[in-house]
Amino acid sequence: MVPKNSQDPLRTLESLDSEPEESEYDQELGRSAGEAAKRVATGELSEERFYELYHEHFEAEFGDEYVPPEGISHE
Repeated sequence: MVPKNSQDPLRTLESLDSEPEESEYDQELGRSAGEAAKRVATGELSEERFYELYHEHFEAEFGDEYVPPEGISHE
């Protein structure tokens, strides 16, 4: 049960437009990384493997704005 004062994430998702707003960033990369992040949260994918998969994509997409987390090897 969702507390009355908090936002219901499912209701928030339902209220979003079917098409994302235009963005300077790659929407497909965001969706893919989001799905992978869910796998990290459930233990299906390690955080280290997540960054192995996405580090180069994040650097290319976000340039100097991307700051990788400390303690994760990017070699």
